[in-house]
Order: sequence, then C-alpha cells, then structure tokens
Amino acid sequence: MGRKPANQQGNTLQDVRQAAFRLFGRHGFDGVSMNSVASESRVTKAALYWHYAGKEAIYTDCMRELGNLFDEHIFAPMCRIESPMPRLLALFSGVGELVADQRVRDGVAGYWLQPSTADVSEARQVQAEFEAASARYLTQCLQDAIDAGEMQFEIPVGEMANAVIATLEAIVLPLGRSTPDSSQRLIAMLAHTFFRAHARRQEMAEKAVSLATERSRAA
Repeated sequence: MGRKPANQQGNTLQDVRQAAFRLFGRHGFDGVSMNSVASESRVTKAALYWHYAGKEAIYTDCMRELGNLFDEHIFAPMCRIESPMPRLLALFSGVGELVADQRVRDGVAGYWLQPSTADVSEARQVQAEFEAASARYLTQCLQDAIDAGEMQFEIPVGEMANAVIATLEAIVLPLGRSTPDSSQRLIAMLAHTFFRAHARRQEMAEKAVSLATERSRAA
C-alpha cells in the first residue's frame, strides 16, 4: 500500500487521538481496546498501527494531551500574568474554562485508574512529570503572593500547593457525571473559601467568587 498524503495522515492521527482521548478518559486503559479505538475513530486497525506501536503508545499520547489541556486553560494564562493575586485568580477561572471544554465533557477520571497488568510506565512518567512541574509552578505562585504581602498560610507553601492541586483535581475527576453548572458553582465556592481563609485583603475573596460566578453564568 502506498503511503498516505501528509494531510490525510494528519487527519487520521487527529481522529484517532480525539477518539482515544475520550475513551481512555471514560473507561481507563483496561476498558479500551484497539478495536474500540478503531471503531470510535472510524479507521481500520491497520491505520492505528500505522501511527502507533500499540495501545500503550496511544495511551501515552493521550496522557500528554490531558496535560496540554491543563496548560491551555490554566497554566499558560497564569504565566502571562505578572501580579501574584490576579495570577491566582486565573488558577480558578482556568479550571472553570477547563471543565467547560467539550473535549472533557465525557470525563477524564480514567487517566487516574491503574491498569491491572499492562505496563503503562511511560504514560505514568508523563503524568508524574506534569504533576511535579505543576506543583513547582503553583508553589512559586503562592510564594510570590506571600512575598508581596498578599497571602498567608499556616502550613509550608509546598504543602499548600499540593493541597490546592488535589482539591482542583477532585473537581475535574467527576466530569462526565457532574454538570458543568454544578462544577462552576463548586469552583466559585472553593475560590471564595481559599481567598477568604488566606488572603490578607478580604476583597480578594469577593473578587474570586465574582469571577467564578461570571464564568458559571457563561457556561
């Protein structure tokens, strides 16, 4: 068989990646087969193996895509903001943007499920590196807010960063079962609680809930 034109190869790869991302997010690694990916993406198994060595490779690619979505909606916008407090506000509004993204509407909890026997160490390494980088960045953001005299914490800043990440993951994990509106309300409540508990200027708590509420109305 002759090699496909580059544009057709790109379209096929995009179709496979989008279909596999939804399936793995909904069912986890063990709940997805190469046949189901082929059927969902409307390509042949031969086309799958043209682009990927196997299911583990597709899963790893999808794990990278999950990190890309977090970057797109949360961390990239935060990086463009210089002031510490608006940057932290962007953390919560970014999570609101993420949960409203149609690409995660069916859920992404499957990426946190551990396969029973398959070796997905490469995907887990991708996930671990992204989570570590996210924790380091958020730790620095919180430290910047402390140094600016805007925030105060009773625990080490690194532990607070991990706690914030775990809390926000708890919002993302139920996607597919929870409604976007309920997720937005929860984000608004968490933002308000976070800034009310730790901001030195209490008007930041009101700004946080106002911003998250506006995002909820737009969802």
